[in-house]
Amino acid sequence: MNSKVNALKALYTALGGDSASVLHANSVISVLNGILALGSVDGCQFVPDAIKAIADNLSNIDPSPPKESQNKTVTPTTSEQTITADSGKVLGTVTVEAVTAAIDTNITAENIKDGITILGVVGTYDGQ
Repeated sequence: MNSKVNALKALYTALGGDSASVLHANSVISVLNGILALGSVDGCQFVPDAIKAIADNLSNIDPSPPKESQNKTVTPTTSEQTITADSGKVLGTVTVEAVTAAIDTNITAENIKDGITILGVVGTYDGQ
């Protein structure tokens, strides 16, 4: 992982944030700018150039780490389905399988009017 992102994580954790998150760079930058504005606390003098450099470097980071893409294949059903990416991933390609007669055991030639085709099954029912 990028050393700037690791530095941001460490700094954010030190400030009481969630160590797994790097999505709060603006919060960290705000804290650093607040420290810079104070100048000193309890007799400790802050080095403005160093704090400004840290804040400037953090503002140049894309705080969202790249996520791994994943592809999924969906088997159609008679119920609605929601397709979501696994944790920490984004969806790449979602492939929906073709609907076939296998979706319903009643889709058989003898249940379909003669000459009519449903889902690839040609009917043979003659109405008697």
